[in-house]
Amino acid sequence: MKKEHESELKIYLSSILKDLIAEKTQTKNIINQSIKNQKGDEGQSKRCKKCNTTNIDNKKRTCPKCNEKLDKLAALQAESANELAQLNNTASQSKPLIIKSHSYTHEQKSSHFERISITQRSEPDDDVIVSEMYVPDPLEFNTNSINNVKKVLEHIQSITRINQGERKWLPVTCDSVPYNLAQKIKKDFLWLILIPGALHEEMNMLKAFVELNWMIDIKKFAIIQGYRTENQLGYFKKCANHHKSWDSICNIYRHAITYELLWPYVVATENPSADGYLDWAKKQNDHKYKLKFEQTFVYLLAIINFCTGVRNNRPLLVNTARHMFAPVWSGRRHPIYRLIEITYEEQLMRLNPEIRQHIEFYSVISRSGYHHQYQGLDAILEEVNKSLKALIPPVPSQKYWRIAARNCTKFIKLRHILFNIIGYTDNESSGGQTRPDYITESQRFRVQLRQTGFLNPQGNDRKFKSLGDEHLLSEKLKNFSDLACERRIKFINETFKENRPNHSLRPIPVTAQEEAAAMDEANMSKEELLLIINSLLNSVNISDRPKYHGLKQRNRTQLQEILQNIRDLHNEQDEPEDEIELEN
Repeated sequence: MKKEHESELKIYLSSILKDLIAEKTQTKNIINQSIKNQKGDEGQSKRCKKCNTTNIDNKKRTCPKCNEKLDKLAALQAESANELAQLNNTASQSKPLIIKSHSYTHEQKSSHFERISITQRSEPDDDVIVSEMYVPDPLEFNTNSINNVKKVLEHIQSITRINQGERKWLPVTCDSVPYNLAQKIKKDFLWLILIPGALHEEMNMLKAFVELNWMIDIKKFAIIQGYRTENQLGYFKKCANHHKSWDSICNIYRHAITYELLWPYVVATENPSADGYLDWAKKQNDHKYKLKFEQTFVYLLAIINFCTGVRNNRPLLVNTARHMFAPVWSGRRHPIYRLIEITYEEQLMRLNPEIRQHIEFYSVISRSGYHHQYQGLDAILEEVNKSLKALIPPVPSQKYWRIAARNCTKFIKLRHILFNIIGYTDNESSGGQTRPDYITESQRFRVQLRQTGFLNPQGNDRKFKSLGDEHLLSEKLKNFSDLACERRIKFINETFKENRPNHSLRPIPVTAQEEAAAMDEANMSKEELLLIINSLLNSVNISDRPKYHGLKQRNRTQLQEILQNIRDLHNEQDEPEDEIELEN
């Protein structure tokens, strides 16, 4: 698995190194020039061209060092803007312009399979199997309790004729909460093979990464991106819109951090290479540099690899990404996905090798027929749900849901026939997609990183602080992966050997303030704990509140565990499951 991860890392590093080598040869470096021309603080934006003194008071007319007459502020700002524009134009001109033509064909081909998607190709790519789809009648159950999950599983057992002995096993895909509840009654359904929803897993991996790095540097990145108010920053931190968060973190943020991590190596090396950089990085002793190297090239890369593995149906890459990202679930406060990760791995180990291979290969499918557009089954369910909502009135009853479900595939076929008659095709919407260039946004963050020396391992005064020196980072963060792996192993032993998993472990602190607060909480009195618990109960779902009655009769240790459980519940309720815009 590690070789698969390293292979993807070297491919990415090689592509970045090519750009950095070209940037190194430029007469004027864009990032350094941006720092030089940046406005000073508190009205100190003027600079002297003769002695290169910067941050001169805007009210001064002559240089305080050499008495040279200073240009007017407006002239300096216009000059800076022109220089940056010229640099950007030069950089863009150095890259060849590639124009690709695309021809649309309306030729109709006879299809030997039934269409199950409005964006499906008339003929799938080679080696792509477009599975048939059956939409059963919807159930009136909310899968938020063990009883309701049991009813759903019994219904699946009935419609798939497991009771009649026609099947011995059946995979069922579900997201975090139903998966966790189904795990508790799995022994009553021996045929059940649980599969976590790939889309929700990816969403929560990204959210967990943002939460872990929020106080380190992502909060500053969000502010540079234009998120200023508390509500805006909260929206960014929760990854409320998955696709916007993906573009921000996995494209812009990753691009900027990677460039600045590699820049000191490229400057100091005549013939940079991916292997050479990895050897150079291992020799660095700066804790901030080692932290961001690990966060970027282990955990963030694992998220990218997970998405790549799902979209291209590469089970080994998906399993590698899960394994590499697993310490984050145990290191911070993610109890449900920590349990999902180890129970799913344990389940795969128990399966017959042939069945395991079948499960892994068909747990994602391509409805469009393109070999690079596989999706998790939970994502496909979201698409089906979206299609059903288009067929029902605004305030539907169970009757209309049933009618829509029974006619869903017929509606898709009818839509396809109608488009053929009028000569319209939307097949191109499922082809290769382009995204706007994010180089400008990346450069803006790179300026901040290089100006503060945040990722310069040879810099002076290298205190273990966040970007901008706003927060002192916890000493435990220096060994985050080791501590998280120890917790994961301990949790595995408690779950499978001792059958008494401990869910009250405190997360590894990110800042020294968080670490101090955790220690203060451990020394709180019973009355102080009750005050905090009661203040948090208002944010918990009404259905979860009854189990927290009789708090005054609990001892201090029990109250500390209850406080941890309530925080875990609050963290789970923030999962961004509302705004899922799916791409085919």
